[in-house]
Amino acid sequence: MSVETLSMAKAINNGLRKALADNPKVLLMGEDIGPLGGVFRVTEGLQAEFGASRVIDTPLAESGIVGTAIGLAMRGYRPVCEIQFDGFISSRASTRSRRSWRS
Repeated sequence: MSVETLSMAKAINNGLRKALADNPKVLLMGEDIGPLGGVFRVTEGLQAEFGASRVIDTPLAESGIVGTAIGLAMRGYRPVCEIQFDGFISSRASTRSRRSWRS
């Protein structure tokens, strides 16, 4: 049996492609993920294959991306968010946890 070796980015791309093909409720959201394929090229080719209504370029607003995804999930969609770097999200989560622990 032959096993194909893939980079992590290519393996994730293949998984996202399968999810989009299998379920019309799956959609991707993130910064520069459309024609550019994301900063790490994880979504390369997906917008061309599945359209801009399912692979959505968002503004540079991590909290807006996550908030929109939560709303979509509540309506039955299966959103997948790409957040390029976790600095803003991690620092907010960390600050919130410290605030609740200290109060």
